[in-house]
Amino acid sequence: MSNEMIWLGGKSNIELGFEVRGTSRRPGLPDTVDRTLNIPGRNGSYNFGADIGARTFAYDCAMITKDYMALQQSVMGLAAHLVDSYGKPRKLELRQRERPNQAFSVQLTGAFDPDRIMGLGMFSLSLIAHDPFAYGREEISETTITTSPHLENVFSGGNVRTAPLIILTNQGTNVIRKFRIANEYQIE
Repeated sequence: MSNEMIWLGGKSNIELGFEVRGTSRRPGLPDTVDRTLNIPGRNGSYNFGADIGARTFAYDCAMITKDYMALQQSVMGLAAHLVDSYGKPRKLELRQRERPNQAFSVQLTGAFDPDRIMGLGMFSLSLIAHDPFAYGREEISETTITTSPHLENVFSGGNVRTAPLIILTNQGTNVIRKFRIANEYQIE
């Protein structure tokens, strides 16, 4: 069995120089954000519904190296991978071994501060997905309607619905086509 448990930004935990221990926390669902209003003179509260909050992952990890110098190099390498060129936590794609066809968009939250003993570094790697849902590769199929508009159904391998993409075209000198890239719409 492989020791690769997670991939961050396209690199496995082994490539990044650490092992993921079995005591990591990967929530089934994050906390809800409940929207209620208490009204004086009315029992209970008025419920406006709830949303899913950000999802936090906490991986208990270990860096096992031959000495403290090699440990320092591993710590510096992982730290460089977690931040951008301005020193701010960067967005990384998180894939997990148990969910191979799905990915979360995460960034570091909290500190990265390993406890060091000679060549051993123990730490908790906390990552937050502000969008709490995993997304899979999208398969796009096209259905042509008899007139010029057509509909592209998007089937996501993730765990949330993906809205269909409707493309309308006209004939003439100003033909406009819309296409979707990473949930943002662009006009060409």
